[in-house]
Amino acid sequence: MSEKNYYVSDVFFKLTFGQNTSESKRLREFLLKSIIPLVPIHDLSVANPELTPQMIRMKNNILDIHMQNNQYEIDMEMQNSKMSVFLNRRFIHYSCRLIDYQLEAGDTSGKLKELIQIVFIRDIDKRCPRLMDDFYAKNTYNISQLGYLQTTIYVYLPYVNKIASEKECLSEFEALIYLMENGNVEGIKYEEKEGMIKMMKKKYNKFIKDKKMVKEVDARYQVQYDFQEWHDVDVEYAKKAGLEQGLSEGKLEMAIRIYEMKYHQDGEWLKECTQEQLDYFSQLILTDIESSELKEKIMNLVS
Repeated sequence: MSEKNYYVSDVFFKLTFGQNTSESKRLREFLLKSIIPLVPIHDLSVANPELTPQMIRMKNNILDIHMQNNQYEIDMEMQNSKMSVFLNRRFIHYSCRLIDYQLEAGDTSGKLKELIQIVFIRDIDKRCPRLMDDFYAKNTYNISQLGYLQTTIYVYLPYVNKIASEKECLSEFEALIYLMENGNVEGIKYEEKEGMIKMMKKKYNKFIKDKKMVKEVDARYQVQYDFQEWHDVDVEYAKKAGLEQGLSEGKLEMAIRIYEMKYHQDGEWLKECTQEQLDYFSQLILTDIESSELKEKIMNLVS
């Protein structure tokens, strides 16, 4: 267990930064001040602090931290997957849902608040390697769209290792990111003006002593790993190597395994699916869809 890094578990992340406790609020506000210093955060409340065993067992449930005040909606999550078009479209889809949920029947668009989506991810965007980057709608003159509601900020955890190799002393924020990515801060010098590193270590030690919780997280990790393994397959490489058949068979086996682990039902029906249906399955299975609805959509898919 000591070899595993639970700092990057979405469960530990939510337990640490998403609760209505004084320590959690301090840690949460420290992150937000470092990432979005110009946004007022003093009156933010967490709309979804609950974290039940059932939520953890829903292996593909998004364990985000949804915060709000009169001006902003801020959503923050830990993501262990690699950067991909598929993953980014998932983020876009989820952010659109968060904006849509702000309005009830009869409300006007004037009630909409700006959404800031913050994603901590264990990968680097090779197009522009850096620790953080933000994306929003703008034109060719770099002018943002009037009234645009959504900004996505990525915190690329692995990049902190490059910073640590070049700086003599990390800032407290950089050290916190380093702790998340590496599971320790051994061998580096860093500032600690607000005691964030000590607080994180204290929460972590309490977390790993909860054997039942760790077991639940391990089970969640395994299914998330299986999903990532599926979507990380390099299709073009497989085609060049003449491995199309093996790739197809591998996807089918993975589909059956993931379906049975998520729904605890027989997944043999997937053997009757076409490649197009399996590709559609890979999109639907990452949502909160019920098994009966998923099967109906897959079987009714017509080219």
